[in-house]
Amino acid sequence: MYSNENIDVELNLIYDYKNNKVYRDSFNQLANLVFGINFEVWYQKGFWDDRYICYSFISDHVVIANVSVSKMDLIINGVIKKAIQIGTVMTHPDFRGKGLSGKLMRHVLNIYEQDCDIFFLFANRTVLDFYPRFGFEAFGESKFKLEFHPTPKADTALRKLKYSSKEDLEFMRKMVLSRRPISEQFAVSNDLGLFMFYAITVFPESIYYSQEDDAIIVYQQEGHTLNLYDIVSQCEVDLNRILNRIANEQTKYIQFHFTPDQIPEEAQYEWVDSNGDLLFIKADFVLEKNLKICVPILAHA
Repeated sequence: MYSNENIDVELNLIYDYKNNKVYRDSFNQLANLVFGINFEVWYQKGFWDDRYICYSFISDHVVIANVSVSKMDLIINGVIKKAIQIGTVMTHPDFRGKGLSGKLMRHVLNIYEQDCDIFFLFANRTVLDFYPRFGFEAFGESKFKLEFHPTPKADTALRKLKYSSKEDLEFMRKMVLSRRPISEQFAVSNDLGLFMFYAITVFPESIYYSQEDDAIIVYQQEGHTLNLYDIVSQCEVDLNRILNRIANEQTKYIQFHFTPDQIPEEAQYEWVDSNGDLLFIKADFVLEKNLKICVPILAHA
Protein backbone atom coordinates (compact mmCIF):
# COMPACT_ATOMS: atom_id res chain seq x y z
CA MET A 1 0.00 0.00 0.00
CA TYR A 2 1.32 3.45 -0.87
CA SER A 3 0.18 6.89 0.21
CA ASN A 4 1.63 10.23 1.26
CA GLU A 5 0.67 13.87 1.46
CA ASN A 6 1.05 14.37 -2.32
CA ILE A 7 -1.39 11.60 -3.22
CA ASP A 8 -5.04 11.82 -2.21
CA VAL A 9 -5.91 8.21 -3.06
CA GLU A 10 -4.77 4.91 -1.63
CA LEU A 11 -2.46 3.07 -4.01
CA ASN A 12 -1.00 -0.40 -4.32
CA LEU A 13 2.20 -1.19 -6.17
CA ILE A 14 2.00 -4.33 -8.33
CA TYR A 15 4.44 -5.85 -10.79
CA ASP A 16 4.95 -8.78 -13.15
CA TYR A 17 1.20 -9.36 -13.43
CA LYS A 18 0.96 -10.28 -17.11
CA ASN A 19 -0.95 -13.50 -16.33
CA ASN A 20 -3.59 -11.65 -14.29
CA LYS A 21 -6.27 -10.84 -16.83
CA VAL A 22 -7.91 -8.09 -14.76
CA TYR A 23 -4.68 -6.15 -14.31
CA ARG A 24 -3.46 -6.92 -17.84
CA ASP A 25 -6.68 -5.61 -19.34
CA SER A 26 -6.41 -2.47 -17.21
CA PHE A 27 -2.79 -1.98 -18.30
CA ASN A 28 -3.84 -2.37 -21.93
CA GLN A 29 -6.63 0.17 -21.50
CA LEU A 30 -4.17 2.73 -20.11
CA ALA A 31 -1.59 1.98 -22.83
CA ASN A 32 -4.27 2.44 -25.47
CA LEU A 33 -5.41 5.71 -23.89
CA VAL A 34 -1.91 7.18 -23.58
CA PHE A 35 -0.05 5.67 -26.55
CA GLY A 36 -2.68 4.05 -28.75
CA ILE A 37 -1.09 0.61 -28.36
CA ASN A 38 -2.29 -2.72 -27.03
CA PHE A 39 -0.24 -5.69 -25.85
CA GLU A 40 -2.96 -8.36 -25.84
CA VAL A 41 -2.22 -10.08 -29.16
CA TRP A 42 1.47 -10.13 -28.24
CA TYR A 43 0.54 -11.82 -24.96
CA GLN A 44 -1.85 -14.32 -26.59
CA LYS A 45 0.83 -15.31 -29.10
CA GLY A 46 3.12 -16.18 -26.18
CA PHE A 47 5.79 -13.52 -26.65
CA TRP A 48 5.16 -11.35 -23.58
CA ASP A 49 7.90 -13.12 -21.66
CA ASP A 50 9.68 -12.62 -18.34
CA ARG A 51 12.04 -10.04 -19.84
CA TYR A 52 9.29 -7.41 -20.06
CA ILE A 53 8.03 -6.49 -16.59
CA CYS A 54 5.44 -3.86 -15.65
CA TYR A 55 5.64 -1.93 -12.38
CA SER A 56 2.33 -0.20 -11.78
CA PHE A 57 0.33 1.73 -9.25
CA ILE A 58 -3.29 0.63 -9.00
CA SER A 59 -6.27 2.32 -7.37
CA ASP A 60 -9.41 0.24 -6.87
CA HIS A 61 -7.79 -2.51 -8.99
CA VAL A 62 -7.28 -0.12 -11.92
CA VAL A 63 -3.81 0.58 -13.31
CA ILE A 64 -3.28 4.34 -13.13
CA ALA A 65 0.51 4.66 -13.62
CA ASN A 66 3.22 2.41 -15.02
CA VAL A 67 6.93 2.07 -15.73
CA SER A 68 8.06 -1.07 -17.57
CA VAL A 69 11.49 -2.62 -17.92
CA SER A 70 12.80 -4.67 -20.83
CA LYS A 71 15.83 -6.83 -20.08
CA MET A 72 18.33 -7.21 -22.91
CA ASP A 73 22.00 -7.10 -23.82
CA LEU A 74 23.72 -4.33 -25.75
CA ILE A 75 26.78 -4.90 -27.91
CA ILE A 76 28.86 -1.72 -27.88
CA ASN A 77 32.13 -1.76 -29.81
CA GLY A 78 32.19 -5.54 -29.53
CA VAL A 79 31.62 -5.62 -25.76
CA ILE A 80 28.44 -7.12 -24.29
CA LYS A 81 26.70 -5.01 -21.64
CA LYS A 82 23.73 -6.05 -19.51
CA ALA A 83 21.00 -3.52 -20.17
CA ILE A 84 17.60 -2.42 -18.94
CA GLN A 85 15.43 -0.39 -21.28
CA ILE A 86 12.70 1.61 -19.58
CA GLY A 87 9.50 2.09 -21.50
CA THR A 88 5.71 2.45 -21.39
CA VAL A 89 6.08 5.24 -18.85
CA MET A 90 2.51 6.49 -18.47
CA THR A 91 0.03 7.95 -16.02
CA HIS A 92 -3.71 8.27 -16.40
CA PRO A 93 -4.64 11.92 -17.09
CA ASP A 94 -6.73 12.06 -13.90
CA PHE A 95 -3.68 11.24 -11.76
CA ARG A 96 -0.96 13.31 -13.37
CA GLY A 97 1.01 15.88 -11.41
CA LYS A 98 1.21 13.69 -8.31
CA GLY A 99 4.72 12.35 -8.88
CA LEU A 100 3.64 8.78 -9.58
CA SER A 101 6.00 8.21 -12.54
CA GLY A 102 8.90 9.56 -10.51
CA LYS A 103 8.16 7.17 -7.65
CA LEU A 104 7.99 4.21 -10.04
CA MET A 105 11.22 5.29 -11.75
CA ARG A 106 13.09 5.41 -8.44
CA HIS A 107 11.66 2.03 -7.49
CA VAL A 108 12.80 0.43 -10.75
CA LEU A 109 16.25 1.99 -10.67
CA ASN A 110 16.77 0.82 -7.08
CA ILE A 111 15.82 -2.74 -8.01
CA TYR A 112 18.06 -3.09 -11.06
CA GLU A 113 21.01 -0.74 -10.59
CA GLN A 114 23.20 -3.50 -9.14
CA ASP A 115 22.26 -6.00 -11.85
CA CYS A 116 22.89 -4.11 -15.07
CA ASP A 117 25.58 -2.01 -16.73
CA ILE A 118 23.34 0.46 -18.49
CA PHE A 119 19.81 1.85 -18.43
CA PHE A 120 18.37 3.54 -21.50
CA LEU A 121 15.07 4.90 -22.71
CA PHE A 122 13.44 7.11 -25.33
CA ALA A 123 11.53 10.24 -24.38
CA ASN A 124 9.60 12.81 -26.36
CA ARG A 125 10.47 16.48 -26.25
CA THR A 126 7.80 17.34 -23.68
CA VAL A 127 9.62 15.55 -20.82
CA LEU A 128 13.26 16.41 -21.46
CA ASP A 129 13.75 17.76 -17.94
CA PHE A 130 12.25 14.67 -16.24
CA TYR A 131 14.84 11.94 -16.78
CA PRO A 132 18.02 13.91 -15.90
CA ARG A 133 16.63 14.02 -12.34
CA PHE A 134 17.40 10.31 -12.16
CA GLY A 135 20.91 10.51 -13.57
CA PHE A 136 20.03 10.02 -17.24
CA GLU A 137 21.92 11.94 -19.89
CA ALA A 138 20.68 12.81 -23.38
CA PHE A 139 22.63 11.06 -26.12
CA GLY A 140 22.55 11.92 -29.82
CA GLU A 141 21.71 9.23 -32.36
CA SER A 142 22.73 9.17 -36.00
CA LYS A 143 20.76 8.40 -39.14
CA PHE A 144 22.57 6.40 -41.79
CA LYS A 145 21.50 6.94 -45.39
CA LEU A 146 22.96 5.58 -48.59
CA GLU A 147 22.37 6.70 -52.16
CA PHE A 148 21.80 3.45 -53.99
CA HIS A 149 21.59 2.34 -57.59
CA PRO A 150 20.25 -1.21 -57.49
CA THR A 151 20.94 -4.02 -59.88
CA PRO A 152 17.96 -6.21 -58.95
CA LYS A 153 18.39 -9.94 -59.29
CA ALA A 154 15.98 -11.58 -61.69
CA ASP A 155 15.92 -14.78 -59.60
CA THR A 156 15.09 -13.03 -56.35
CA ALA A 157 12.53 -14.95 -54.33
CA LEU A 158 11.41 -13.60 -50.98
CA ARG A 159 8.84 -15.36 -48.85
CA LYS A 160 6.55 -13.14 -46.81
CA LEU A 161 6.31 -14.28 -43.18
CA LYS A 162 2.91 -14.08 -41.51
CA TYR A 163 2.26 -13.71 -37.81
CA SER A 164 -1.04 -15.55 -38.34
CA SER A 165 0.98 -18.67 -39.17
CA LYS A 166 2.20 -20.71 -36.20
CA GLU A 167 4.96 -22.15 -38.37
CA ASP A 168 6.19 -18.69 -39.38
CA LEU A 169 6.08 -17.44 -35.80
CA GLU A 170 8.08 -20.42 -34.62
CA PHE A 171 10.56 -19.91 -37.46
CA MET A 172 11.01 -16.24 -36.50
CA ARG A 173 11.43 -17.20 -32.85
CA LYS A 174 14.21 -19.68 -33.62
CA MET A 175 15.99 -17.30 -35.98
CA VAL A 176 15.93 -14.40 -33.51
CA LEU A 177 17.09 -16.57 -30.60
CA SER A 178 20.12 -17.76 -32.57
CA ARG A 179 20.82 -14.59 -34.55
CA ARG A 180 24.20 -13.06 -35.05
CA PRO A 181 24.29 -9.43 -33.82
CA ILE A 182 23.53 -7.11 -36.70
CA SER A 183 26.42 -4.86 -35.67
CA GLU A 184 29.52 -5.02 -33.50
CA GLN A 185 29.46 -1.23 -33.15
CA PHE A 186 26.04 -1.11 -31.57
CA ALA A 187 23.38 -3.80 -31.48
CA VAL A 188 20.84 -5.46 -29.23
CA SER A 189 20.58 -9.14 -28.31
CA ASN A 190 18.35 -11.27 -26.06
CA ASP A 191 15.38 -9.18 -27.15
CA LEU A 192 13.08 -11.82 -28.66
CA GLY A 193 9.96 -10.39 -27.03
CA LEU A 194 10.49 -6.90 -28.42
CA PHE A 195 11.27 -8.17 -31.92
CA MET A 196 8.09 -10.24 -31.92
CA PHE A 197 6.03 -7.30 -30.63
CA TYR A 198 7.08 -5.33 -33.72
CA ALA A 199 6.59 -8.34 -35.98
CA ILE A 200 3.03 -8.80 -34.73
CA THR A 201 1.80 -5.26 -34.16
CA VAL A 202 3.93 -2.82 -36.18
CA PHE A 203 5.46 -4.50 -39.23
CA PRO A 204 3.25 -7.56 -39.90
CA GLU A 205 3.24 -6.86 -43.66
CA SER A 206 6.96 -6.10 -43.95
CA ILE A 207 8.81 -9.24 -42.85
CA TYR A 208 10.37 -11.50 -45.47
CA TYR A 209 12.66 -14.49 -45.62
CA SER A 210 15.40 -14.86 -48.21
CA GLN A 211 16.38 -18.50 -48.56
CA GLU A 212 19.43 -17.60 -50.63
CA ASP A 213 20.77 -15.47 -47.77
CA ASP A 214 19.16 -17.51 -44.98
CA ALA A 215 18.03 -14.22 -43.51
CA ILE A 216 14.86 -12.55 -42.30
CA ILE A 217 14.63 -9.03 -43.71
CA VAL A 218 12.33 -6.34 -42.32
CA TYR A 219 11.88 -3.46 -44.74
CA GLN A 220 9.43 -1.06 -46.38
CA GLN A 221 9.67 0.91 -49.61
CA GLU A 222 8.27 4.46 -49.31
CA GLY A 223 8.59 6.46 -52.50
CA HIS A 224 12.25 6.46 -53.51
CA THR A 225 13.45 5.45 -50.04
CA LEU A 226 13.86 1.88 -48.89
CA ASN A 227 13.64 1.73 -45.10
CA LEU A 228 15.68 -1.20 -43.83
CA TYR A 229 14.70 -2.03 -40.25
CA ASP A 230 16.47 -5.29 -39.49
CA ILE A 231 18.28 -8.31 -40.89
CA VAL A 232 18.14 -11.50 -38.83
CA SER A 233 20.62 -14.21 -39.70
CA GLN A 234 22.75 -16.81 -37.95
CA CYS A 235 25.79 -15.87 -40.01
CA GLU A 236 27.33 -12.74 -41.45
CA VAL A 237 25.34 -11.45 -44.40
CA ASP A 238 26.42 -9.73 -47.58
CA LEU A 239 24.68 -6.39 -47.12
CA ASN A 240 25.12 -5.24 -50.73
CA ARG A 241 23.65 -8.49 -52.04
CA ILE A 242 20.65 -8.16 -49.75
CA LEU A 243 20.10 -4.54 -50.76
CA ASN A 244 20.07 -5.52 -54.42
CA ARG A 245 17.67 -8.33 -53.59
CA ILE A 246 15.07 -6.11 -51.91
CA ALA A 247 15.46 -2.84 -53.86
CA ASN A 248 13.40 -2.08 -56.95
CA GLU A 249 13.58 0.34 -59.86
CA GLN A 250 12.10 3.12 -57.68
CA THR A 251 14.80 2.84 -55.02
CA LYS A 252 17.21 5.75 -54.84
CA TYR A 253 18.10 5.74 -51.15
CA ILE A 254 18.52 3.22 -48.35
CA GLN A 255 17.64 4.46 -44.87
CA PHE A 256 19.13 2.25 -42.16
CA HIS A 257 17.21 2.03 -38.90
CA PHE A 258 20.08 0.36 -37.06
CA THR A 259 23.86 0.80 -36.90
CA PRO A 260 25.31 -1.05 -39.91
CA ASP A 261 28.86 -2.47 -39.77
CA GLN A 262 29.23 -2.80 -43.52
CA ILE A 263 28.01 0.66 -44.49
CA PRO A 264 30.02 1.99 -47.45
CA GLU A 265 32.23 5.05 -47.12
CA GLU A 266 29.95 7.08 -49.39
CA ALA A 267 27.03 6.68 -47.01
CA GLN A 268 25.85 9.81 -45.24
CA TYR A 269 25.04 10.15 -41.59
CA GLU A 270 23.38 12.95 -39.70
CA TRP A 271 22.22 13.49 -36.15
CA VAL A 272 18.61 12.54 -35.59
CA ASP A 273 16.39 15.60 -36.02
CA SER A 274 15.00 17.39 -33.00
CA ASN A 275 11.40 16.37 -33.70
CA GLY A 276 11.86 12.71 -32.82
CA ASP A 277 12.21 10.92 -29.50
CA LEU A 278 15.49 11.49 -27.71
CA LEU A 279 17.74 8.73 -26.38
CA PHE A 280 18.63 8.94 -22.67
CA ILE A 281 21.34 6.79 -21.09
CA LYS A 282 22.44 6.07 -17.52
CA ALA A 283 25.54 3.87 -17.51
CA ASP A 284 28.20 2.72 -15.06
CA PHE A 285 30.87 3.18 -17.74
CA VAL A 286 31.97 6.05 -19.95
CA LEU A 287 30.20 6.11 -23.29
CA GLU A 288 31.81 8.21 -25.99
CA LYS A 289 29.49 11.14 -26.66
CA ASN A 290 30.23 11.44 -30.38
CA LEU A 291 29.77 7.74 -31.03
CA LYS A 292 27.77 7.34 -34.24
CA ILE A 293 25.01 4.94 -33.32
CA CYS A 294 21.39 4.21 -34.09
CA VAL A 295 19.50 2.04 -31.63
CA PRO A 296 17.68 -0.60 -33.74
CA ILE A 297 14.11 0.56 -34.12
CA LEU A 298 12.81 -2.96 -33.52
CA ALA A 299 14.39 -2.78 -30.07
CA HIS A 300 12.54 0.37 -28.92
CA ALA A 301 10.41 -0.45 -25.88
